[in-house]
Amino acid sequence: MSYDPCALLAELVRIPSPSGSEARVRDHLWSFFQERGLDVERVGDSLLVTIERGPGPTLLLNSHMDTVPAGPSWTADPYAGIWQDGKLVGLGANDAGAAVVGMIGGALAFAKESGATGTLQLAITACEETTNRGMEDILSHTGLPDGAITGEPTGLNVVRAQAGLAVLLADWEGSSCHAAHAARVEHTNALLLATSDLAGFPQCVTLEEEHPLLGASTITCTQLNAGDRHNRVPDAAQAVFDCRLAPPHTASECVALLEERLPQAEITIRSERLRPVETGDEHPFVQACMKAAGAEAATGSATMSDMALLAGVPAVKCGPGETARSHVPDEFCLRSEVEAGCAFYTKVIGASLESLQLEGATS
Repeated sequence: MSYDPCALLAELVRIPSPSGSEARVRDHLWSFFQERGLDVERVGDSLLVTIERGPGPTLLLNSHMDTVPAGPSWTADPYAGIWQDGKLVGLGANDAGAAVVGMIGGALAFAKESGATGTLQLAITACEETTNRGMEDILSHTGLPDGAITGEPTGLNVVRAQAGLAVLLADWEGSSCHAAHAARVEHTNALLLATSDLAGFPQCVTLEEEHPLLGASTITCTQLNAGDRHNRVPDAAQAVFDCRLAPPHTASECVALLEERLPQAEITIRSERLRPVETGDEHPFVQACMKAAGAEAATGSATMSDMALLAGVPAVKCGPGETARSHVPDEFCLRSEVEAGCAFYTKVIGASLESLQLEGATS
């Protein structure tokens, strides 16, 4: 059965799949794999295809089927799914439909004929844009692979280091009163406690010791919440801090820094599960991916992806499309990018398995 990745991508774009509501696109892909006789299973709301080619290492290719919602600034129909002049405008076309159909092309080629031995796992996950639950379900089901390639729009640049994300909270506690009695009743306005602490806080705090690929780790205040009505002095205020972490920095370091700069607040960690990940430049797996992509050097990325859940595994992020086109109105990809993605994944699967086999034999 022939395979047209551009036609499949148009089909996927026509099926709305905002994060958490991927059932229709999942079922469409399920039927696609079933028709081609591949071993596909549902893992939670995600799909896992497994292709075994004798003994050897396990390589995971993973990308996601969900999208962000279409915003009001779109000028085109986000679900039209029409190719015009070599360009497909549509929600999810760039992030990350082009990578999905490219990985499918590589998997179909590997299933048909391959000189490399080992097991290929193709995971197409749900909820990447929100909770990463789909990837968590996959890894709970399969365990960690020997190597992994996360499909995201990187312009086919090989990303070997990805920043982590921690979210910190700063809480100020005051005491309330009716706003009409504020001049006569003792109280402590938590909002003013917060703003007095935050008055000298920089637009962005950078931590020392920059990473060669990811640059400096940063702490940015992104939200401030206090009060629930105009006539009551707020007795609580909370600020949210987005921390982009490059190795070797940790969320605990950010807590210590905020405790020093915001003396009236209590600092806690809301989330730190998306850890920074990095595979060494000289690792045979990274070198194999770079060779398949025709890249002279690997890069780093500050944007989040399911790669964050692959700490301890030789892993890269690489796919067709451009990250600047993600999460923007009139998102698009090019036919030439889809074709280049298919060629890359077809080439990199065998090369990666061979590199992992070599690494296993020498370690």
